[in-house]
Amino acid sequence: MTKNLQSAPKKIIVKCILGVIILSLIFSTMNFYINKDSEKYIATVNNEKISFYTLQKMYLIEREKQKKILGKNFFKLNKNKNFIKKTYDYVLSQLINNILLEQYVKKIKLQANEFQIKEIILNSPMFQKHKKFDKEKYFKYLNSINLTNHEYINIIKTKINTENLINAISNTNFILQNEQQQIINLLSQKRTFTRAVLKINNFIQKQNINNIEAKSYFNRYKKNFYIPEKFKINFIQFTLNNFKTNANEKEINEWYLKNINKYLTKEKRKYSIIQINNKNTAEKILSQLKQKPEYFPKIAKEQSTDPISSKKNGDIGWISIDLIPNEIKNAHLNQKNSISSIIPFNNEFLIIKLDEISISKQKKVNEVYKIIEKEINHQKSLNLYNKLKNKISDLVQKHPNQFDVILKKSNLSSQETDWFDKSSIPIELNNPILKKVIFNTESIEKDKNKIKSHVHFITLKNNQFFLINIKNFQNKKIQKFNDVKNNIIKNLKIVKAIKETKKIAENIIIDLNKGNTNLFKKSNLYFGETETISRYDDNPITSIVFSLPHPEKGKKIYTLYQDENKNFIIILLKNISNKNFSKKEKNIIIEYLEKNNTETLFNALLRNLHETSKIKIYQ
Repeated sequence: MTKNLQSAPKKIIVKCILGVIILSLIFSTMNFYINKDSEKYIATVNNEKISFYTLQKMYLIEREKQKKILGKNFFKLNKNKNFIKKTYDYVLSQLINNILLEQYVKKIKLQANEFQIKEIILNSPMFQKHKKFDKEKYFKYLNSINLTNHEYINIIKTKINTENLINAISNTNFILQNEQQQIINLLSQKRTFTRAVLKINNFIQKQNINNIEAKSYFNRYKKNFYIPEKFKINFIQFTLNNFKTNANEKEINEWYLKNINKYLTKEKRKYSIIQINNKNTAEKILSQLKQKPEYFPKIAKEQSTDPISSKKNGDIGWISIDLIPNEIKNAHLNQKNSISSIIPFNNEFLIIKLDEISISKQKKVNEVYKIIEKEINHQKSLNLYNKLKNKISDLVQKHPNQFDVILKKSNLSSQETDWFDKSSIPIELNNPILKKVIFNTESIEKDKNKIKSHVHFITLKNNQFFLINIKNFQNKKIQKFNDVKNNIIKNLKIVKAIKETKKIAENIIIDLNKGNTNLFKKSNLYFGETETISRYDDNPITSIVFSLPHPEKGKKIYTLYQDENKNFIIILLKNISNKNFSKKEKNIIIEYLEKNNTETLFNALLRNLHETSKIKIYQ
């Protein structure tokens, strides 16, 4: 709540917690993972197999969902290989998450019973006809999504088990010692690794590109080798800054007296809050406060779930009358020490107290002297600006497309640009309205190969105007092959080098995983200095290093990725350790978790299940 009311600095431990615990599970998708008797399987989760048949079936269900969401755009994206891969990856990750959760609920014996499942199916509106269960509708639906009765029951069972797990977590405000340690281990984890770099530059010069390849590329991508339309223009630009003015003391005093009601201090109000995640608890607290309002600071400190204000006995500070949030306004607190009723706020509940009121006061002229001086100068500049703008507007109407005449009669000089195209427009002219006028080539007329004068008078927001004359113009034209040949050869060499480097890097990883370092050494590679990274470090490699599984005893873990320079990086995960938090740091984490426990615990649980499970994905 406090975060939404004023910009308070974030606590580092809260940043760490929120940075680590990713909201990755979407409960609206009822995934299915019954294993078929098949030799082909895509992954194993603690020896439980996910068959390719299952993945394919869930992929088809996901596609149907995407069709409804994306509409016509689905058919465009459906041909995109990257989109298809991301969809498969998403479905597989959901299947893995659900298996982990299902295994966990079995372990803690939080299973759905057959009666619950039967009730859900029989009472589902989609299977009813005349308010009664219709067997035909039920099996027709199962056929439409290509599932058997047994498979569908397992889907529902998974859903119920997951919901039971969520309810079990959300109905408690304390955390078991084991759960505390799991979350602290996640937050404190550090990973030590080293990397070797396979540079593409070493392979670029080895590539051979002949004229036939280069010419073929040129013909295939001709649209990339056009010299775009080019323009040269004259223009004048005026803003209020072009008109410098000064205000004297007499003007300032007169302005103050004329506008005296403007110069008042704003009323401010000081509030405290108690934020509670349970309505029944909030009602009990409110009842207690009606009897003993002086207990407000103590209750806010001990029971409020807001991590910032609770440290200050509920105090959220002074708020200007015009910046008070609607939640507080709607409480209609107008007397000092008055306390609100219960106010819903972001799925939680607030009790608000008005601590103090600072009323509006008249400011003296010396307090607002600089403000008034600025206001007068602005008004004077605006008057001069409007006078010139109106004069030029009249001249444009009297002398259309006669740029030189307009300049002469207004006693102004213009700026002239170099040649530019749509990608190199001068910064002063880089405005959507100006670009629309400049690049409207249909309006450009030529007379004996010379462009006619085209004058445009344009007024923009924030008190600025332009007078633009298109002086010259060149049509777009295709470049000659010989002019771009060297660039094409250079680009094709890079493409071939990346392809070759990637293949070598992948083969090196295969060999290293087998314990063979011959190809690694043959490629003159070596691992650099050891690096240590925390889960919440702001580093592009963090997610890659922390996605690696825990190394089994005596086994090395390698992975490969491509950096922003197109080089291929081989990572060796050396060690996983935990930083020792102080007792004070641990207490801060646990206190935060107990107040904001449901979402945090669930996602920490899911992350921990991933880290402590044996998950293998087969390509």
